[in-house]
Amino acid sequence: MISTTRGAPERPVGRRTSGLETRAAILAAAERHFAEVGFEAARLEDIAADVGIRRAAIFYHFGDKQELYAAVLEQVFQGAMTALPSRGGAAERLEASLAGWIDYVARRPTVARLILREAANARPGVVSTFVRAGRAPVEWIRSLIDEGVKSGELKPRTDPRRLLSLMGATTVFHFAAMPWLALDERFDPWSAAELEKHKREVLLVARALLGIEAQPPGR
Repeated sequence: MISTTRGAPERPVGRRTSGLETRAAILAAAERHFAEVGFEAARLEDIAADVGIRRAAIFYHFGDKQELYAAVLEQVFQGAMTALPSRGGAAERLEASLAGWIDYVARRPTVARLILREAANARPGVVSTFVRAGRAPVEWIRSLIDEGVKSGELKPRTDPRRLLSLMGATTVFHFAAMPWLALDERFDPWSAAELEKHKREVLLVARALLGIEAQPPGR
């Protein structure tokens, strides 16, 4: 019997690279569409058109629309995880993670819209694709707060879940809604000055709620 695998020509490296690039382009286009119109309204035809491929080509990389959406959310939260610090005390890492979160959402505006849409559609007791994808960074923050409480660095004045909700919402709403809240005023939440101002304000609230001692001026 002739083997169908041994001696078969290997897939060219160029084709593998092209496949990875196409997959990345599909994810980027899908993230934009899901953020702009939501999961239900997003059309695979439109996503494919943005990438410059046929709709059927999407199924080479993703089984269906739900799998594509899950991959988008996984990529979004993996990006957030890479910004989490690994050195320093609990309070220092927590502050760095909040500043990193703000920078991440500022660089990736689609994140704010995706989270707002998911929050609006959330149902109590239902573990959605979004909840599963975002579990890792949430657990990281909660573990860090527990560590800080045990070490005495943190003396929380609120439940960790409330803190996570407040810190997440403060930044998400800031980038998603502040431009239209400013009405006719000139306001750019992505400017360097506004980013630094937002970080200072978020850290002031976080320090107060977590019982972190005041930092020297300029920090």
